[in-house]
Amino acid sequence: MEAKEKNFKEIMSNEKKFIIPFFQRHYVWGKEDWERLFNDLYDSFKNNKDHFLGSIILKRSLGDDNFANVIDGQQRLTTFSILFKILYDKLDEEDKEDYISCLYQKPLKQRLPIIQHSMLDIEKYNELFTNNAINKGIKEGIIGCHNFFVEKVEETFNDNIKEIHKFLDFIYERKVWITVSLNANEDEQKIFDSINSTGEPLNATDIIKNALFDKTIKIIGETEATKWYKKYWGDIFEKDNTERSFWDKKTTIGRIKRAKSEIFFHAFAIIEGFFDPNKHNLQNMSLLYKEHTKNFGEQELKNFFEDILKYSEIYRKFPIYNKESLFSFEKWEDRFFHIIEQTKTNTVLPLILILKDKLNCEKETLKECLYILEIFILCNKENKNYNKFFVEVVKDLPKENNEIASYLKNKISNTYELNKQHVEKLLKYINNNNTAKIILFWIELHREDKEKDFKDKTELKYIYTLEHLMPQKWQTHWEEVGKNSDNAKKLIYQIGNMTLLKNKLNATIQNQTWDIKLNGNKKVKHFIKKSADLLINKELINEKDWNEKNIEYRTTLLTKEFFEIWNVDIFENK
Repeated sequence: MEAKEKNFKEIMSNEKKFIIPFFQRHYVWGKEDWERLFNDLYDSFKNNKDHFLGSIILKRSLGDDNFANVIDGQQRLTTFSILFKILYDKLDEEDKEDYISCLYQKPLKQRLPIIQHSMLDIEKYNELFTNNAINKGIKEGIIGCHNFFVEKVEETFNDNIKEIHKFLDFIYERKVWITVSLNANEDEQKIFDSINSTGEPLNATDIIKNALFDKTIKIIGETEATKWYKKYWGDIFEKDNTERSFWDKKTTIGRIKRAKSEIFFHAFAIIEGFFDPNKHNLQNMSLLYKEHTKNFGEQELKNFFEDILKYSEIYRKFPIYNKESLFSFEKWEDRFFHIIEQTKTNTVLPLILILKDKLNCEKETLKECLYILEIFILCNKENKNYNKFFVEVVKDLPKENNEIASYLKNKISNTYELNKQHVEKLLKYINNNNTAKIILFWIELHREDKEKDFKDKTELKYIYTLEHLMPQKWQTHWEEVGKNSDNAKKLIYQIGNMTLLKNKLNATIQNQTWDIKLNGNKKVKHFIKKSADLLINKELINEKDWNEKNIEYRTTLLTKEFFEIWNVDIFENK
């Protein structure tokens, strides 16, 4: 790897052409980005000061072709080149000769842009460099960028060719770029992560895509590869803004935030068996894909894409929840995915993908398997090695569908301690508000499902806040109940001392006496009775006092209901 400060002239003169990988994502910069780039450059020009535009990561080709792939920085490089071309077009023909090699490949008479754009934008980008008529009404994308800069240059310079020439020279000669040049054998994902360790990591999905389709082009040619791209990639991951937004959305895996597409490809690598958590991590995902497919022939590569298609469609159909989503107890699959989402247990995704595929026509078996996993994830707190555990489960999963449920029970009970005593201990000390909130929410739905008189209220939104009835700051008004720190801690974090409220209590009554917390006062809008429509709160409204006896009794009741929903005994009756 070589990093250097360079100007546009030095960058463009070092290669015959710059290739934005054929299947790299489309140009997405907009007016705000164009405005900022132009203003920064023009301000630097007027004040004769340097301005750093950013870095470009280039990967040199092998052999004598003398071209470079643009691994990162294509948005700003594309934008800069369009501005440069518009300024260039304003010059006299004689003056243009000094800059032409920065815009076009040799032989220059062919007028092929020195930047060879990606499949999604090559036609529009080339159109700008052949001086064809441009639709001036377009405000977005590459053509929109061109139209914006045409207006900006006219507005700024008012056809003052001398000033335009000076500005062009300024952005041509000033060292406003940092270029990072990689050798052909260096992995761009690893390099990018190492130089951006404090920022957002580069999306590994794009590098995986480029590697796979670069190989595809070499095997079946560009025309057929384009058809494969549409079927196996474009129609799934890049079909429209909705799909791109879905796959680009960040979520947590382990302690790192990654795009959903990266999480999917991590899960897929586990399913295919070439990701080993003992050896690999998310930082070298793209390298693993390259290594795994390097000796693939056409049929092997096609089968690989078919599997990507199959599992990505399954993943895409996983339910998505928001504040308006309604839950009911009998919808067992919603309950499972809600718990997975709220506990952020993304490491189980490879197993879910396989189960959804294998048990697609065996709903009762699927229901049993998801129930086993639901209990395990909700009740087990020793989750440090989940990444390794679920990889082992996927690797050893029985081929026969009727053996899967028994296998899951055995695998879990042989690896983790999970029994009634373990769970009772958990419910007597929950210091994780999120876990307590999930448990109380589904206990409420379970109660409403059983109460015939409340059948019209069996759907709820997950919009509640968790409240400790005896407050965490107990010293002022709860001394008689708390007595001392150890005793207070024992009571505060029991499930029986917690409930759900529609609105968070105002700080002025959060730590107040039981009567004020329950009934409120004339100064506050929210208090416990305001959420008395919930069954888990109805049992509170007639309590004149809240003490150790009340807390422990309610903990006993809620624990009993917990076991009605989540039968931990299944791990003992293997």
